[in-house]
Amino acid sequence: MPENKLAILTSLQSTQYHIPGHPEHPNRILRSLNHLQKILAPDLFLEPSPIPLSDVEAVHGKGQIEHVRRELPLDQDTPGVKGIYEASLLSAGAAYGAALLALEGRIPFSLMRPPGHHATPRESMGFCYFNSMAVTLNKLVAEGKIRRAAVLDLDCHHGNGTEEFCFKKDPFLCISLHQYPCYPGTGLESLGNCRNYPLAPQTREGVYFPVMEKAMEEIRRFKPDLVGVSMGFDTYEQDPLTDFGLTQKDYYVMGKAVSTLGFPVFSLLEGGYHRDMPVLIEEYLAGLTA
Repeated sequence: MPENKLAILTSLQSTQYHIPGHPEHPNRILRSLNHLQKILAPDLFLEPSPIPLSDVEAVHGKGQIEHVRRELPLDQDTPGVKGIYEASLLSAGAAYGAALLALEGRIPFSLMRPPGHHATPRESMGFCYFNSMAVTLNKLVAEGKIRRAAVLDLDCHHGNGTEEFCFKKDPFLCISLHQYPCYPGTGLESLGNCRNYPLAPQTREGVYFPVMEKAMEEIRRFKPDLVGVSMGFDTYEQDPLTDFGLTQKDYYVMGKAVSTLGFPVFSLLEGGYHRDMPVLIEEYLAGLTA
């Protein structure tokens, strides 16, 4: 794989919490990290730092944060579990670190858990506790590091939490390609600066990539300072939680397409629950750095 300016932000601390029987399993990180360490130089792997609590409080409600801190159950998919608060702060910190690296000209990928794109400013849900993308972009704008940012959510599930954060906020454009119908049942229509591209189950590359190109044209017209990709690998044809139809090689094409946007880009791991995920990540990174 051509490495170029690639950076992988990851930490074994993100594997320390475990929910028995839950598909959001530590092996998502462990197996992917083991695979990538065999094919990439050691100095490309960077240890992130936790995000300050004040930056999470700028996006999420204090009651919501307290529920996560006290490890209380949030919904049937998002239970309380020992270590989840620390892991969520670290995942958001990795996202912020990835964004800073992108602004410096690197090609960063945050290989962390838990995911974040379903967490709304008021509610943690769908395996997501804090919205790492929202916290990162909000912090960057507040610090004056960027004026405008676009989100390209390529997870198979609609990024409802990120959309709710971005809605009617001029600095942001939020775009989601996702399966519909599917959890969480949102994202059927576009509203203002939040653009949705719902796609039917079994969608394959012949339909997916022309739609993705339309989405990227919207980003180019917006002219952001930075693009954050919520990268889910549950669009894979064998993923156990979804019904989409992309193949392994399609993730190379996806990464290559993202690389043509012409703006600094950072990518965050969201969903993806099949054993092939390490190879899917390899393909995506190869496309990004080709």
